[in-house]
Amino acid sequence: MAEPSEKEILALEDCRFRAMTSNDLGTVERLLADDLRFVHSNGVVEDKAEFLRKLRAGERQYRLYQAIRRETRQEGGFTFVFGEADAEIARAGGNVRTRMTYTAIYRNSPEPRLFAWHSVKSPGGQ
Repeated sequence: MAEPSEKEILALEDCRFRAMTSNDLGTVERLLADDLRFVHSNGVVEDKAEFLRKLRAGERQYRLYQAIRRETRQEGGFTFVFGEADAEIARAGGNVRTRMTYTAIYRNSPEPRLFAWHSVKSPGGQ
């Protein structure tokens, strides 16, 4: 099976960002690997079940998730996306608006799925 192209991976990521902001949890679930490891910019680490649980419960609502810049690399059956994004998240402690730098790792087979995410607040971000 051929590796997905950079265009395909970035389209998948854009689809996930749109699904997160429109609360389309079926699409979000489909685009996440079952063994997902998601590290938020505040250091909280979640697996797929916990990430989705918080979205379903309304504990976290993504209002904005927009990529500012991205570059990709492929290695050993994975695609790495190194990017920067603006995000606005509503949660019980109040709304957070920030610019973050992130690494997204997609497992390419059998279908590309987000395998790992790690983000930090960008220097000078809000």
